[in-house]
Amino acid sequence: MASRRRPTSLVFLVLLYLYHGPRWAFSLSFNLNFSDPSAASSIAFTGDAFPTPSTLELTKDTRMSNIQYSVGRASYAQKVPLWSNATGEMASFTTTFSFRITPDNLSLLYTGDGMAFFLGHFPSVIPRESDGGSLGLLPASTNGTGDTRIVAVEFDTYPNTLGGSSYYTDINGNHIGIDINSLNSTASTDTTTWPGKNLTSPNVMKTATVRYHNDSKMLAVDLVIGDALYQVNATVDLSRYLPEEVAIGFSAATGIQQQQQAQKVGTNPTFQPNSSASFVGLCGGGTGMAATKEKKSK
Repeated sequence: MASRRRPTSLVFLVLLYLYHGPRWAFSLSFNLNFSDPSAASSIAFTGDAFPTPSTLELTKDTRMSNIQYSVGRASYAQKVPLWSNATGEMASFTTTFSFRITPDNLSLLYTGDGMAFFLGHFPSVIPRESDGGSLGLLPASTNGTGDTRIVAVEFDTYPNTLGGSSYYTDINGNHIGIDINSLNSTASTDTTTWPGKNLTSPNVMKTATVRYHNDSKMLAVDLVIGDALYQVNATVDLSRYLPEEVAIGFSAATGIQQQQQAQKVGTNPTFQPNSSASFVGLCGGGTGMAATKEKKSK
């Protein structure tokens, strides 16, 4: 029988900073504080994602009757300018978020399936058949085209395969990866090389920083778990893969119900337009969380 024990709460801080340089003279930051009940009005919820008074949950809760094959997204409710076809300008951006992933059953090797930070078509729509290892990003056997185009950073906690075929080419069951219109990561890094410092290590805060540099086209991810640093990067021209204006948010999914597992991602994100070209600092007020309740997948 699945345990109904709730994982401990955690804190998630997000800053998204888009800087277009002097020619655009525009920067955009976001600050969603989930201790403020009005924050949910700035978020678009799709699929099974939903807000509570102090949390944001990406998949169905254990209090619900059936939480297998659950998929949810939470994204900023307004479109975000990423690049300009008229001028050729591309944004540079940085986003930082801290989270914990806490399995209900610490004796399990894997917790399934993970979460992702994504940029994609606006408005954000969950594709069909994107549960389990697809993390709500794309159907397992399909690449992103048209309105399903997506670039994501995945935090993957299950080594998925599909029907014996490798639609998912996960390097293991605990890694970070950069996905470009495909569930087969362009680049990925094992997050188990430091003992006790991986994506599902209990009581250890994880802090991820995602940076994109418009000059080098480098998408770089730093993940800090305790005193461990994991890094992954890839060169990608976002204007080739994404529309000029995008949705930005988080996605998660569960698969086949085997045993109770849970992931929690604390959250205090920020999304408020700023007309100046200066960096907008991270707001530390308030505490909240985004939660996913995950199932073991095949």
